[in-house]
Amino acid sequence: MKKISILLGVVILIVVLANITHIVAHTKLYSFNQHKKITTETRVITFEDIFETLHQQRGLAEELRHSKVNSLIGEEVQKGLDDASDYEMFLRKHPQINTIKVELPIVTYKDDDRTIEFISGKGKVLEVLEDGQWKEFNGTWDDLWKDLIEKLNEN
Repeated sequence: MKKISILLGVVILIVVLANITHIVAHTKLYSFNQHKKITTETRVITFEDIFETLHQQRGLAEELRHSKVNSLIGEEVQKGLDDASDYEMFLRKHPQINTIKVELPIVTYKDDDRTIEFISGKGKVLEVLEDGQWKEFNGTWDDLWKDLIEKLNEN
């Protein structure tokens, strides 16, 4: 019986050691979820602005995903990037809309000696600069798409 207990203990130790990076990654994700600060920033964005911001966020997401201990945080950064990329595609495909004023959710997380900051979603559209005129728009990203589709169908 004593040999079985020792053998079982050794097997459990080996399994824990083999999964240590996975365990640490989940610990880091838990810490991230407990200590992240979500703020809302109002930004006026053009295609160039959002392209540059998202380019930096792509680099951050890639760096974190390739890290063994921060890979799960990198996935969170990527989710926010995927949502915010809609702005980039929208501004590229619709040149009549030059600029959009939006409220963006920004996540900030201090991890050891670095600060991780990224756009974590689509946010709310406040105004649209269309054909040189600011038009108030108080709705979601999906509302903006629906509004644009309706305008295109009218023409």
